[in-house]
Amino acid sequence: MLSKTPDERRAADRKYDFLLKLHGKNGDKALAMAEAPRIDDGYFGPDSISWKVYENVLVAGMGAMSGLVLAMLDPVGAYGVGQHSVYYYDTLGRARRSLLFFAGAVFGDSATADKVGRDLFRKHSHVNGEIPGNGQEFRANHVEALKFTYVAGWQLLWRAYKTYGDPNATADDERQFYAEQHKVAELLGIPAGELPLTPEAVDAWVRNAEQNIMAFTRPAQEIVDFLTSPPWTPVWPLGGINLFVRLFFWSSVPLLSPYVREIIGLANIPMRTKLSAAVIKQVAKVATHPLVDHLIVPFVGYEMWGYAHNALRHTPETGQVPFTHDPGLTLQRGKGGTLQEVGR
Repeated sequence: MLSKTPDERRAADRKYDFLLKLHGKNGDKALAMAEAPRIDDGYFGPDSISWKVYENVLVAGMGAMSGLVLAMLDPVGAYGVGQHSVYYYDTLGRARRSLLFFAGAVFGDSATADKVGRDLFRKHSHVNGEIPGNGQEFRANHVEALKFTYVAGWQLLWRAYKTYGDPNATADDERQFYAEQHKVAELLGIPAGELPLTPEAVDAWVRNAEQNIMAFTRPAQEIVDFLTSPPWTPVWPLGGINLFVRLFFWSSVPLLSPYVREIIGLANIPMRTKLSAAVIKQVAKVATHPLVDHLIVPFVGYEMWGYAHNALRHTPETGQVPFTHDPGLTLQRGKGGTLQEVGR
């Protein structure tokens, strides 16, 4: 979509709006969001590499799939997430809610981006628990827990884009992507200055986490078991998306580092991953066509579709809004944050 002029993209996108009637009320909501006015280009804008990465929902989904596995390798976070996870009975809903935040942060105007960050931070403020056996506390909004989830996931999202989105993406594109992603993480509650911002720094951070943090615990095993053998019931949505979950997961395995594939027991399954990757690569070629894009609202959710298409149709092209505030620190110091007690 972004290879055409703005006017050409908008015209091509609206051509298939009649298909949204197939989705009933959610289609109407998606179209209303897409046509809503916006105040600015947001913190990323049309010239950002982040727009290119996230506009292909398949790429975003691939990054999220492998990122879910990686997030569960934080032994503290794994038990906390395990106590609150809804993936087992609301797989599609959980995926949609994750995509909603990223779409709002990346494609939304500045007010929308700040809002989706605050909303998710508040929801995460209730995701707290205790590690069985040792009584160690888990808080989803803890800075280190957030860093593990999002910094480790950046590499996977970039690999998904490079593999399934744009094989011609350059080293400069990668460097720009990491330089932009701190905004997403800060909107979610990580204070400025806490994050690695270059490919080299991110790689060093992840390698250190592999050796000093990651562990394959029971909750991690449970999520891998679920993704490798998702249930067929209930028929909707699990029966309907069962094959897609399998294809997405097996094609996302090569995105994981050799170390991670080894500790989760998926180091030697070349045939399954190659076949799945071949299918996904073909699907990726048509995933951004407006016809297909208008038909996948039930899967990605009307919010993500609405945010992405609002950016496509109504961005005033005034340039990126300067990201000069520190939303992560503000959130961590406020209600549900973890820095109140230390006066930071």
